[in-house]
Amino acid sequence: MIRTVKINRIIRNCTGVKTISFKLEDNIIPKPGQFVMVWVPGVDEIPMSISDFDENGYWSFTAKNVGECTNALQNLNIGDFIGIRGPLGTHFKIPPKSTKHIFLIGGGFGMAPLKFLANQLIKSGFKFKIIEGAKSRNELLFLDELSNIKDKNCEFFCCTDDGSYGQKGFPTTLFEEKISEIEPIDLKNTIIYTCGPEIMMYHLFNMCKMYGIELFASLERIMRCGCGLCGLCVIDPIGNLVCKDGPIFNLAELNKMDDFGKYKRDFTGKKIEI
Repeated sequence: MIRTVKINRIIRNCTGVKTISFKLEDNIIPKPGQFVMVWVPGVDEIPMSISDFDENGYWSFTAKNVGECTNALQNLNIGDFIGIRGPLGTHFKIPPKSTKHIFLIGGGFGMAPLKFLANQLIKSGFKFKIIEGAKSRNELLFLDELSNIKDKNCEFFCCTDDGSYGQKGFPTTLFEEKISEIEPIDLKNTIIYTCGPEIMMYHLFNMCKMYGIELFASLERIMRCGCGLCGLCVIDPIGNLVCKDGPIFNLAELNKMDDFGKYKRDFTGKKIEI
């Protein structure tokens, strides 16, 4: 069911990226990792990860200008109306209290659902490390807010491909440096949550298999319906639908996917290399 909501807040995050907030009146509470289908009247409907939900019941999603519908979202103003379906999909599960080490690893736009998760982990009393990577300084999301998590006894590490901010390099390299500091006996009591470019997540997947670390990854595929009808988000060979069976998958599920890190489908359903 589509609900019509009024935009109550717009924040410009970085180049071509804005966070849009609204409130639903039916007291539904989303969970980190879930998404909504956002309808811009007269334009299109697209999936968007939920990037926050606050104590006043306001939802947020973060949109990057990459196409017709996201461009239309960039041009909306406070007081304008959009349509919302959701929350949809699976979610990141809060870890056991006994977990020794928790990492949130995001690349580029993948920080959106991880920001929501970070806020929920802080509310639940967890300490964790965030690793954020981007091509350059002007593409880093939520930099000010995430930098302040040190006040919550958490840690934030940053890297850029061009070295314009933080360490020069990739999140996978930074992650390998950090886990080298962990006692081998504690690696099996470590959990990784990740979202971002699939090549990055595929490298993390291989590292987690090697070290025996649990992994939860948020996958992205083309979704026209968000409810399992169009089939564009199917992953071979087991037929998982990202919109219904995901978008969150654990390491055991990822291990069964031949497509993971290699292929996705275009708008015609044809497989293309990632």
